Amino acid sequence: MIKIIISVVILNMIFTSLAAADESYEDKNRAASHPATSAEDLQLYADDGDWRIRLTVARRQTTPAKILIQLATDESVDVRSSLAHNIRAPRAALEPLVTDADARVRLSLAHCGYTPPDLLEILLKDSNLEVRQQAVINLNLPLNTLRKIAQQESDLSSRAKIMLEQRKGE
Repeated sequence: MIKIIISVVILNMIFTSLAAADESYEDKNRAASHPATSAEDLQLYADDGDWRIRLTVARRQTTPAKILIQLATDESVDVRSSLAHNIRAPRAALEPLVTDADARVRLSLAHCGYTPPDLLEILLKDSNLEVRQQAVINLNLPLNTLRKIAQQESDLSSRAKIMLEQRKGE
């Protein structure tokens, strides 16, 4: 009976500490997403040990460029991938993502409609086929580049031809 009571007490302590950690996450996340959060506080959240808080900062369109550039080398793949989709991410934050070690980050960049054309052209040479395929269907890829790919014998030529057909009016 004593063992059961001790077990219940220990489990209660564990659940209480987990709930406190979640509350802390919720409070930080709410503050990190709030439009009135200062740049100084955003920097603290960008340095937070919880990748989910850093992800929130990376997604914000009002996060200062300096912080977004810092997050481009974050340890979390999710943070870097999310940064690729931030319309306000400066070029200096996107450039490291083109050569990121994780293909998921490069795929996010190839998928994003805001990726600069010259970075898409680099992604066309990526070692990962899925990244290359996504870069070919990105509407920011210049038509002249698409035409060149369509004329080549490559794993991308059929997709390039389809995209050229879809973009005929441009």
